[in-house]
Amino acid sequence: MVCALGIVVLGSTMTIGCRSYRDTKSTIKNDTACLDSLMCNVDAGTPAAEPMQTTAPPLTLKTSDLDTIAYREMSLSEAIQLAMQNSQVLRDLGGTILRAPVNLATNETRPLAETDPQASVEAALSAFDAQFYALGKWQNNDRQFNNRFFGGGANAFKQDTHDYVFQLSKRTATGAQLAIRSVTDYDANNATGNEFPSAWQTQLHAEARQPLLQGGGLSFNRIAGPDAQPGVYNGIVIAKVNNDITAAEFRKQTRDYVSNVINAYWDLYFAYRDLDSKRDALDRSRQTWQSYEAQKTSNRRTGAAEALAREQYFRFESEVQDAVAGKLVQRTQVNNSTTGGTFAGVGGVLTAERRLRLLIGLPISESMLLRPADEPHDAPLIFDWESISVEAIQMRTELHQQRLELKRKELELLAAKNYLMPSLDLVTIYRLRGLDQSLAGDDSAFSEVGSLEYQEYEANLELRMPIGFRQAHAAVRHAKFEIARAKALLMEQERQILHDLAAVVAECDRAHVQMETNLNRFLAASDALNVLEANREAGLPVNLEQLLDAQRRTSEAQSRYYLSLVEYTIAAKNVQLEKGTLLDTVELFVVDEFSSVSINESGMNHSELPIVDQAEFTVEQPD
Repeated sequence: MVCALGIVVLGSTMTIGCRSYRDTKSTIKNDTACLDSLMCNVDAGTPAAEPMQTTAPPLTLKTSDLDTIAYREMSLSEAIQLAMQNSQVLRDLGGTILRAPVNLATNETRPLAETDPQASVEAALSAFDAQFYALGKWQNNDRQFNNRFFGGGANAFKQDTHDYVFQLSKRTATGAQLAIRSVTDYDANNATGNEFPSAWQTQLHAEARQPLLQGGGLSFNRIAGPDAQPGVYNGIVIAKVNNDITAAEFRKQTRDYVSNVINAYWDLYFAYRDLDSKRDALDRSRQTWQSYEAQKTSNRRTGAAEALAREQYFRFESEVQDAVAGKLVQRTQVNNSTTGGTFAGVGGVLTAERRLRLLIGLPISESMLLRPADEPHDAPLIFDWESISVEAIQMRTELHQQRLELKRKELELLAAKNYLMPSLDLVTIYRLRGLDQSLAGDDSAFSEVGSLEYQEYEANLELRMPIGFRQAHAAVRHAKFEIARAKALLMEQERQILHDLAAVVAECDRAHVQMETNLNRFLAASDALNVLEANREAGLPVNLEQLLDAQRRTSEAQSRYYLSLVEYTIAAKNVQLEKGTLLDTVELFVVDEFSSVSINESGMNHSELPIVDQAEFTVEQPD
């Protein structure tokens, strides 16, 4: 009966696994065509599977082209939304995708962690899955004995044996191992003392092994998992904490990615404003040059003045050319002097526009230029230090990660202490036996088992312990050192975050003061230049060097004003980043793949958001 049950279980298992077998049968066949094709590609340098659609050639605009080319006005919220929609990979501005692609987060980062066959929660749970085992063994013996005693009363011994074992085992949350086992054997031999020339013997076992000290209990098995070793733990709780650490890292990289998009947006804004200031200066210098060039033919003393005006014109033209094309120098990006990035302000419309396109996933080059539609804010910001410092300590993702690391170390210490106890297991076995010439039927081994006539019970205690528990004590000490290190790192991280927060708050105040100062400087320079040009147009004597210097001062002051304005905007953004609320500020929430609860940068729940597959992004635009 139990044998038949085992056959049914085996058949069901094979039926369930037939689809998996069909999917994997190529790995057990001797046909190596698939393997050979893969290795051929490896040996040939792995050519691209599909040719990538190339983009348009890069734009190389002249100054005159700026008035005729088409522009696409884009708001900051639209740029972030496009970035999230096109972000299979969380890009950066440092070329990490080529230098170290394994370090970049993608949409598959969370699913990879949650489906890891070694370290995920599913992997930890699999240790408690029921296991089916089956054995069939057939043997023929034909031998001679010099002593009839060893041959069962005959010098020639012939024997046919069959052995069949079916077992279903299960490990419980307390560490116990439960098993139901059917053992059936067939023996046909020529021994003279046999009651039957051939006989079937069947047994039904029910076995339980419960650890009483080491390896036992719910807490240890949830932390370390079955078959753990000192220092190597992968229980369900540890796996869950590891998943949470991966989620926190993903949120951090998402935050940095959004920060880079914002940086690139304002970089492009400044590039346009810087270009405007230089084009205004170029137009003024052209008019001045043309004025003195017209006078040169009638007055030779104006030749030097015309040359000075011409030199300034070409100087501004050179600056305009750089302001259009830009140079390949470092731009504003995260971890550039500060966590959120210090504004670089190097100008260059085309270069800044390409970088924004790279980040938000648009084609690298098109006939239409992106142009920011939003203006930086210039209103003064006043921060309550006590409030934002507490907010930073509570909500920064790096601290959330480190606190999870600390909790993991504390769990590992709890598991390590379990190994300071000896291993004491209680093993109990209950057996039913049956023996007859037939396996099944009225008078058979199965019917004898069913009669419960032959019952056996066995109980034993197994004790194992190392003298001195050297490895266990080392594991405990190691776990304590890990906790001390994690606490020290957490404390230092908190100090660093408070330092960085104080620095960006001070930078925000400095940038606002500089913005107002540079605005006054620009207005003063503009007034001076307007007076000089008005005098020149009225025919009054004007010092040329003073006029050219006023033109330079006005251009520099205008560019400096917009630079300080963007510096103030970036500094305000960095305050939000340092206190852990940047994603909340831009209304961006990372949605967990396996639940309907979204998680923002601080780890707080937003159950009102919809479910999004594949750990994608949800962007809510403000009303």
